[in-house]
Amino acid sequence: MKANQKPANEFDRLLEESFKKRKSIEPGSLHEAKVSSVKSDYIFIKTIHSNVLGNVSAEEWKEETPPKPGDTLSVYFLEEDSGDYYFTTCLVGEALTEKNLQIAERSEIPVLGQVAQEVNGGYEVKLGSYLAFVPFSQIDIEWKGKDLSGKRFKFIITEINQKSSKVILSQKKISDKDRDAKKRILVGELKVGSFVTVKVKSIHKFGLIVDMDGFDALVPSSEASFRKNVDLEKEFKVGESLRAKVLSLQWEEGKFSLSVKDFLQDPWSQKVPFRETDIVSGTVESIKPFGMFVKLNEDFVGLVPNKETGVPQRTPVNTVFSPGQKVEVFVLEINPEKKQIALSISKAKETQDRMEYQQYLKEEPSSSSVSSFGLLLKQSLEKKNQKSGK
Repeated sequence: MKANQKPANEFDRLLEESFKKRKSIEPGSLHEAKVSSVKSDYIFIKTIHSNVLGNVSAEEWKEETPPKPGDTLSVYFLEEDSGDYYFTTCLVGEALTEKNLQIAERSEIPVLGQVAQEVNGGYEVKLGSYLAFVPFSQIDIEWKGKDLSGKRFKFIITEINQKSSKVILSQKKISDKDRDAKKRILVGELKVGSFVTVKVKSIHKFGLIVDMDGFDALVPSSEASFRKNVDLEKEFKVGESLRAKVLSLQWEEGKFSLSVKDFLQDPWSQKVPFRETDIVSGTVESIKPFGMFVKLNEDFVGLVPNKETGVPQRTPVNTVFSPGQKVEVFVLEINPEKKQIALSISKAKETQDRMEYQQYLKEEPSSSSVSSFGLLLKQSLEKKNQKSGK
């Protein structure tokens, strides 16, 4: 009896392994596989866990770079025919049969289709010899509002109506899956302080919206330039690639904050081209309740507090000055630590008047070269001299 037990046990084990193997490659089952070789018609693979040798149609990479031997693929099992095991990454062309479409619906296998035309509520899509429909709500937000006619996308089949032979698709589910896969990778790779390459999607007053590996991220205006009140539309272009530093990552809320300042030259790290007591020509950039910002050059902007504008206390500053107006300003203070420059218009005028007065004392001015201040001062002095001579 004992001699017969081992073969029986061995037979049971082999039968169980065979059953497990068959179960693991049921139509629609998902597998990780290694590419063993690449031919013109097929990509030959071996599943990692069940060690099944199979093939994938090379047509699936007609519009993409084909994999290389040693690459890992996620594949779905379709069928076994005469000992050959057929897998797919995405159903295309001749593989879009009625049988395979039913497997694809059940297991959410991607299918490649071409948008035919816009119809009421969505788009008609060609799936091989079949005509399918994708609602507007199932198009990824990135494509909404764009002309999709003739474009090819991967879709998920959400419904096959046997009576009407209608196939309903979702492109959004594919995008969501891709985004989730990228998210899992990025969560492990990205940390605060990491550097990433991003692309500018849109430009606003509050900052730049950029694409970070499929996720929208914000570069606040304060992190897009060292200059204050900068016009970002003049500094950046939609589609421009930038290197950025990660400031914050909020995966649950889908909020990401970046900075590009690490890759820009900080003007304050150089020698500031002004000194305190200098008189500089500038342009009024903006007027605020507390004062005016004056642009001194391409890199530096200073603040003229209301009390230094020379405008009477109860007179609104914006009734005397306006953006774009040229002004002369006196540099009151330069604070490199705070990156601030304090300016004065009234001080600039006083200084210029004093300089004219000193010049007047040195030379007997001609009527053509003396300022109104100098003439008034001369007349005032002459009157005083006349009074003292009496």
